Order: sequence, then structure tokens, then C-alpha cells
Amino acid sequence: MAQDSIRSGQWVSINAHYGIILPVYTEGMNVLIQGHVPGIEVDYLDKPDGSHPWQKDYHYAETGVAFFYAWLGNPIQLGNEMGAYPFINFHLQRSAKERLYLRAGLGLAYLPVIFNQETNHKNILIGTHVNTIINLRLTNHYYLIKNLRLETGFGITHCSNGSFSTPNLGINLISANTGLSYCINGNKIAPVAPQPDTSTHKKLSHEFYAGFGTCEIEPPGGQRYWATTLTYIAYHTFNKKNKIGGGIDVFYNSANLETMALDSIHITSKIQNVQVGIKFGYELTIGKIALPYEIGAYLYTKSIGHGYEYNRLGIRYYITPHFIANISLLAHFASADFVEWGFGYKL
Repeated sequence: MAQDSIRSGQWVSINAHYGIILPVYTEGMNVLIQGHVPGIEVDYLDKPDGSHPWQKDYHYAETGVAFFYAWLGNPIQLGNEMGAYPFINFHLQRSAKERLYLRAGLGLAYLPVIFNQETNHKNILIGTHVNTIINLRLTNHYYLIKNLRLETGFGITHCSNGSFSTPNLGINLISANTGLSYCINGNKIAPVAPQPDTSTHKKLSHEFYAGFGTCEIEPPGGQRYWATTLTYIAYHTFNKKNKIGGGIDVFYNSANLETMALDSIHITSKIQNVQVGIKFGYELTIGKIALPYEIGAYLYTKSIGHGYEYNRLGIRYYITPHFIANISLLAHFASADFVEWGFGYKL
């Protein structure tokens, strides 16, 4: 441990990417995917010194912001993809020379070429210029000298608008990357062994959330529908990082009224459009930020076009010990339903 001190400080890296768009097996995809996808990425990141408790909890995880640009192999129908997103490199392994990390990032992307009913009707992947970008990647750092390291990685970059506007199959880019990272300024600090969790947090907590969003259904260019959710979840807290729990969701999505009419499902009152589900949830806590993932099943629903399973992936910020800001994506299997914007309260 004494020989494997941690290099803290600010780093700048440049990486080249090369990959493919993961095909979605639907009619029209073979026309859009015409070649491999090269890309370039510039990162600015901070390698922490352990001044915040959560940094030691996560073995000095790196945080930063990435600027990404990719040529999508079809300049006329798909164009290019550019995005910026904050990320965190979770430390998986430490040795004298190598570092293995899992990167997770979430931000915004801009695509100048999108679906257009008249001029680009074959682009069934992206319906809006501004989209969400998500990056998951395994990356390895090999220190060449004190302030210079070689980076290699492999991962997926997802880009879509969460069904805010159709079409919205999204772009899933699988790519390998390699590049160099240079330390602008930094120091060496001795690693600190993880401390036992002596906090006095409640082992059982109760959280309530309200969310709102909009979505569009096929065909493109149609009406936009409002959706609301109310949710309750009880969490068992294992430590400062991990919580698991279960709860109940109540949904009302006005788009279901339209889809049920198209599917010849008749209801006598709009109250029958309410959906009720039970769920299992996991939450990863990083300081005041939390990354929840939930999977659930409908106990009551008249709308069965998406099936009976749903899932939710999001990000939460604990403003105070009780008040929580929440953004999450509600989906059915791999199909996005709508983005939930809302707040929560923790007892």
C-alpha cells in the first residue's frame, strides 16, 4: 500500500473512439447503418485527495466532464453526434501501475440531423435535436510516467429523448477507445484504508415522490400527452453506499387513452386509465447524489400495449436530509415511456 500511493490532481485526456451502431431489429435499420463510427473525446477530470468522506468510501473515484463527438457513418440521414456529460470513474482494482475503472456518465447531446417527414423520413432513430446521452464504459489506465498515462476502454453510449418526441428508437453506439491523459497539477497522497461505517442513519426509511412528464406516440408529429406518477418506497440502508427496498407506484398517462382506443380497449371512465404497480428498488448513494434503479410489475392496468413489466432508472439529489430532487426515465423493457421530473420527501 505504501508503494501504491494515489496521484491526486486535475487531468486532461484525449481519446479516439471506433465502433458501430448497435442495430435494432426493426424495418429500416439496415438502410441507416452504412459504416463504422469513428469519434473523438476530450475529458477534464479530477482525481480526488480524499477531502470528502464519500471519496474514501469509493476508493478515490475520479469525477469529471467529457466532450464527445462522433461521425455516425451516414452523413445524410444520421449526420453527427456531439455531447457533453459529467461522469464518475468507479475504482475497481488497484496495482502499482494499472487502474481499472467503471465509468458512468449522464448528460446532453445535440444531433443536427434528425427525422423530418418530408426530407429525412427514414431516420427512425432520433426525433429531436437535443437528447439525453448516457455512457457506460470499462476503462483501464496505465501510468507511463508520473504525469502521463495511457487509457484504453470499451463501452456503450446511448442517445435518445425519452419519447419526448417520436421517432425515438435511439442510437446505441458500441465503441473501443484509446488515448493519453496528462496531469496538469497533482500530488501523491498515501491511500487511506476504508473506515467502518459509524454513521447513525436510519436503517429503514420511507420516501414519497411525485413526478410529471410529457410524451408523444406514433405517428411522429402528433399530439403531446401529459403523464404523472406518485410513488412510495421503503428502503433498508445497509451502509453509506447501498439501499434496497420495495414500494408501490401509481401512474396516469393520458397517451394510454389514445393507444387503448386504437387497440379497441373500451373504458367507461378516465379513472380506469390509472395504473398501479409494485416494485423492487436499489439505490447507490454517492454523497448527496443517488442513482436508483427499479423494476416493477402492474397490479392493475387496462393498457397492455407495453406488457406488465416496467423499469425506472434515474438520478436523485438530496437537497436536505428530507427534500429530494428527482429525474428518472420510465421505460418498458427497452422502450422509453417518458422522463419524470419531480421531487421527493424522505421520512
